Amino acid sequence: MSGYRFNNDISETLLIPLYMRAKESARKNDAIIHDPVARNLVSRIEYDYSKFDTAKMSEIGCAIRCRFFDDLVRDFASKHTDTVVVNIGCGLDARRQRTEEDALDTIFYSLDLPDTISLRRSLIPEAPGESYIPSSMFDTGWMKEIRARHPRSRILLIAEGVIMYFDEATLRQFFSDLCTHIGNAEIWFDTMGTLGIKNQNRHDALKNMEATFKWGINDGAILESWNPHLRLIEQVSPGRYFRSRQTMFMRILSTFPRLFFRFYSYVGYRIS
Repeated sequence: MSGYRFNNDISETLLIPLYMRAKESARKNDAIIHDPVARNLVSRIEYDYSKFDTAKMSEIGCAIRCRFFDDLVRDFASKHTDTVVVNIGCGLDARRQRTEEDALDTIFYSLDLPDTISLRRSLIPEAPGESYIPSSMFDTGWMKEIRARHPRSRILLIAEGVIMYFDEATLRQFFSDLCTHIGNAEIWFDTMGTLGIKNQNRHDALKNMEATFKWGINDGAILESWNPHLRLIEQVSPGRYFRSRQTMFMRILSTFPRLFFRFYSYVGYRIS
C-alpha cells in the first residue's frame, strides 16, 4: 500500500504502536505479544518506520501496554457472562484477533474517527463478533447505541494510547457523558503523569511527530472528584511487568511506583 496521508497529527500516532507490535512479534524466544496482523500491515503500509528504531523505551512500553490491555479483556471475559468490549481509538490494533480464543463469546466494538476506520476496513476485515464504529470518541451517539443494544451487558471500555492527547475540559465532558449513558461498566486507559507531560520533548518516539500530550495525572483518585459515578479500581505501574526486558532506568524507577505514576501509569475505573 502506498503512503497514506493522515488527516490529523493524533491519527498518525497509531503507526508507533503498530510498528512496535510488529517488532515485538518478530522476536523468536521472548516475545511479550504475538501479533501477525501488525507484522503484515507494517509490510504493506509504506512509511518511514526507521525513525522509531532507536525508541527502545517505547518499543518495550508498547509491548507491555498491549499485553496488559489484552489480558484485561481475557480476565473480564472469564469473570463475566454477556460481555461487551469497546476499543476506543482502535487505530490498526487487532485486539479482537489476539484475544478471540479467550473471549470467544464477547462482543467487540472497535471505534475510531471515520478516516481511520475507512483505512482499517481496507486493511483489517471485521473479525467474527466485531463491529466497527466510525465516530469521534466524544460523540455520545455511540454510547447511547451500545447501551441500547446491550441493556444488561457488562461493558469494558479500553482507550489505549488515546486519553493523553486531549485537554482536561474535553476529558471531563467525556467521562461525564460515559457516566450518563453507560452504566455497569469499566474503563481502563493509560495516562501520562505531570513529569511525563513536562518532558514529552524527550519522548523517544513522539519527538519525531507533531502530536503533543495535553493531559496527565499523578493520582488516579482525582477523577473520582469529577463525577460521583466514577470509582478508581486500580492505578498500575507498568514497571512491575517483564522487568528483565526493561531499560535500567525503568527498572530503577519501577521500585518507586508513586514516582513512576508521575511519568506514566495505567488506570481503571468502575462506572456505576
